[in-house]
Amino acid sequence: MNNENFYEKAVRDIYEAIAREKTVKTLTARHKESIEGRTSTHEIDIFWEFADEDITYKTVIQARETTTLAALFAMVRIIRDIPGQTVGVIITQPVYQKDVKDMAASAGIILYELIPPVTQDVVEQVVDNVRINVDKDWVKAEKQRVGLGDEPVQVTNQPKYAFLYDEQGRLLDSVQGIFDSYGKQRELALVGRKQSIVHTFGAPVFLQTNHELVPFVKLTSIDFDLELVNANELPGEEMVEYILDKVFRFFGG
Repeated sequence: MNNENFYEKAVRDIYEAIAREKTVKTLTARHKESIEGRTSTHEIDIFWEFADEDITYKTVIQARETTTLAALFAMVRIIRDIPGQTVGVIITQPVYQKDVKDMAASAGIILYELIPPVTQDVVEQVVDNVRINVDKDWVKAEKQRVGLGDEPVQVTNQPKYAFLYDEQGRLLDSVQGIFDSYGKQRELALVGRKQSIVHTFGAPVFLQTNHELVPFVKLTSIDFDLELVNANELPGEEMVEYILDKVFRFFGG
């Protein structure tokens, strides 16, 4: 993945996230189109016009691998040629030149600085909606045996850090280990697709509790949602949120 493709992809992710943005009302969103200004036509990566209550804002978003003074001058010409409250956004690699940063700030140009990933694909697993299912009949019988009646038996509030044991109290695995075993089995082609997993046990398995009289409870299954995500994927919603915050700050909102 080269830098140019990385920044162009960031712009595309922003454009797709704009369609899902609910905090403001999008009036116009265009990607890779020509926009008519007062005096000329401009080729723009994204033109986004949105309303926040009674105020309308316009943003011009461009991808630039390197941001120079010349690139800023070009952006200034565009945003000054488009009527209304218009601000420019440049998606670029980190900018270290003070004169470039100072000019961008004074001209109403937001520098969204991103560092390209070193490798193209770094896959991570995201686990959600975890439900640990206990053997209710076993738990009821165990509580009756120790004289607890209906007193609840509390298990850990952080199930992924809990350990699993066999009938002899020997450590078998952790709940996180169960998650990891499924993550390793998933193909890269499934990246971005959420999978609902029901993990059952072939032999009796127990989870440690915080109760002195019932130190373990028997489990029947562990349910969870598993999604493989590319760690190098840019979160479009977060980028849009950042841009909105900067726009409102610039105009004193």
